[in-house]
Amino acid sequence: MSQGGGGEAADESAAGTEETAELAAELQRVLLVSSRILRSHTSSDAVSAPQFSVLAYLQRTGESTPGALAEFEHVSPPVMTRILGRLEKAGLVERAAHPEDGRQVRVTLTGEGQDVVRAGRAKRDAWLRSRIEAAPAEERAALREASRVMRAILIPSRD
Repeated sequence: MSQGGGGEAADESAAGTEETAELAAELQRVLLVSSRILRSHTSSDAVSAPQFSVLAYLQRTGESTPGALAEFEHVSPPVMTRILGRLEKAGLVERAAHPEDGRQVRVTLTGEGQDVVRAGRAKRDAWLRSRIEAAPAEERAALREASRVMRAILIPSRD
């Protein structure tokens, strides 16, 4: 029996597994930190990053319930109640009884809430564009390719 080839394949497989684990850990760090940085560029003195996230969700969905918002944000219902209370006090959301089920509450954005989301996104987008524009052309090309690859690997297609 030959022992030379099997050992090398096992070594390569172990090295590949270790390399994949290191890449996954590095990618996770980069995604987490970059996500936090982007979120910080949507917040303001008036609205925290978690509050902005709720406002942005409401802009996408049109309306929601406190329970659905808590689930989406991965927070407890009491935490979401506090967030919504602050947003309502600031005039950014409205809470009203559900038209068919008076026990349910629906939450919608006000016009001022819409303005806060638009301004936050514009601020975030301007910051990100300025960072990309400051990068050398070869790094911008690498970012474009990395974005394509990350989309293909990480984001399931909607077929």
